[in-house]
Amino acid sequence: MQMLRQIVQMTGNGSKLVIFSYSVTDGWLRQLMKLRQEYQLQHITLVLDRAVMIRHREKLLQIERVADECYLTDSHAKVYLSQGETKTIALITSANATNNYRNECYYGTDRPEEIKQIESDISAILGTAFCID
Repeated sequence: MQMLRQIVQMTGNGSKLVIFSYSVTDGWLRQLMKLRQEYQLQHITLVLDRAVMIRHREKLLQIERVADECYLTDSHAKVYLSQGETKTIALITSANATNNYRNECYYGTDRPEEIKQIESDISAILGTAFCID
């Protein structure tokens, strides 16, 4: 969550977020809600593993309160994309959206050519994902 908070700070109030993770925890969702309120986030899209969410359907009710869109997919990508008015930052990480406090690996970028490729990959994955309404 600390890295997500950092990229949201850099992209500014009113940013849009796309978050890929294998799973999410209750505590992480509560922190995401606080982040949404603090930075007046415009839109949050969560992309989660289909098999995990089928086993933990009760979590979908919590997700509906936090996210504007939720997609289920077989992708195990762990990506945060924060799109602000003047800046977009992507963070590719080895960490799921959970409250583990281990040191994880990550790569962050605001390079336009890398952002364009990441956005293209996100579009491709979402094109085959199941959207929860």
